[in-house]
Amino acid sequence: MKRSNATGIGGRGAILAAVIFWTAWGHAQTPSLEEIIARVQQQYDTHSDFKARFVQESLVKSLGKKQISEGAVSFKKPGKMRWSYQKPFKQEIISDGKTLWNYRVEDKQVMVGQMSQAVQGRVPSTFLAGLGNLQRDFQARWMKEPSPKEPYSLELTPHEIQGSLEKLFLLVDRGNYQILEARIQDVMGNTTQIRFSQIQFDNRLPDSLFTFTPPQGVEVFHLPGSPPAGGPGK
Repeated sequence: MKRSNATGIGGRGAILAAVIFWTAWGHAQTPSLEEIIARVQQQYDTHSDFKARFVQESLVKSLGKKQISEGAVSFKKPGKMRWSYQKPFKQEIISDGKTLWNYRVEDKQVMVGQMSQAVQGRVPSTFLAGLGNLQRDFQARWMKEPSPKEPYSLELTPHEIQGSLEKLFLLVDRGNYQILEARIQDVMGNTTQIRFSQIQFDNRLPDSLFTFTPPQGVEVFHLPGSPPAGGPGK
């Protein structure tokens, strides 16, 4: 493939980030940490889909290389997502909840795999199906003491370290308990930080938004365990 390691980290970060966002859609006295997590979870439970703009900053620690990307993202239960990267280059990461397509527009290449394999071995993997629970799967603590004028800052550590995920950091809106920012740190010290804006819920997004048919002339690579030729992403 023609892209750098930073691109691979960013792609995985997008998936993880897809997984985290599914866990958590979304006052004179600050609620307890447990209450905040419960309200974040409740925000997620009350919506069927959402879309937003995002800015993603990925850092590969071993290379000291940082990449900033931006674009639009859409999610729909159960587990459907579409990340449309517009800068610095065009890329689409799409899943219908089962199949995952990673389309590099300029390279005219698409990788096809299984969504379950993309998140296999990670504690939040069930979040993609809308079954995750922050309180059950993570140990939470304040990243810093809450301030009346700032978003809640949470640090979450999975009860069982699996795959590459080591810690998750969230910034949560004090008013509506939506996630404003997610930062994922893996066991190698690589980080992916994603800031969300222009969040809109319950848009009646069509299922067709979360499928992909390669344009003519695009080279298709099937990862092990991916749908066979003639199936999705043929």
